[in-house]
Amino acid sequence: MYKNKSFVCIIPARGNSKRIKNKNLVKFLKKPLIQWTINYAKKSKFIDEIYVSTDDAKIKKICKFNDIKIINRPKELSGGLIMPDKAIKHAYIHINKKFDYVMTLQPTSPLRNNLDIDRSIKDIVKQKGDSLISVFKSKSFLWKSKRKYFYPVNYDYKKRPRSQDLNFFEENGAIQITKPSILIKTDNRLGGKICISVMSERNSVDIDYHSDIKKGELLSKLK
Repeated sequence: MYKNKSFVCIIPARGNSKRIKNKNLVKFLKKPLIQWTINYAKKSKFIDEIYVSTDDAKIKKICKFNDIKIINRPKELSGGLIMPDKAIKHAYIHINKKFDYVMTLQPTSPLRNNLDIDRSIKDIVKQKGDSLISVFKSKSFLWKSKRKYFYPVNYDYKKRPRSQDLNFFEENGAIQITKPSILIKTDNRLGGKICISVMSERNSVDIDYHSDIKKGELLSKLK
């Protein structure tokens, strides 16, 4: 609990995945990917309870070993086209307890640590937010296509800025926090006053492809 606000952490971890088979169980620095998120969630100073929403027997076994509570994720919420929002809502309803905020921690962010988690909790409380996403500062020049033409979306090419002067933030998918009322009413983890919590680009690695595993393991050696 932080400033008299209660936080429940839900880790969505379905068994199937397309790009990497059984992605949440794949080894990252010799540990299953989901183990990193469980470890850091348990180290948080402010998370009151932790749950894993899953349909996978091996993931359930890891949860039991770590004394983590399990929400059985139904088949209709376990497909690759299902957004995590509905699975988080399903889990929160089945927890059947009231919390001020629901935190989502994706297992695919192994370098996101307990300091990042606790900072995001402080950020949403201090900013009096209704929801929050974790981000990192972006230095990318982005272009978009329309029919046969391409155009920049975050800068003016006629007055091209220096990359270090760009002031944009990119979602990293590592942390999301929302008030339960927003999640229940809208089936969306974002709404109301949306805040951000800034993480380092190093800690923002998201494992989506096999190449991301090698990248993340190399970055883990950097301080």
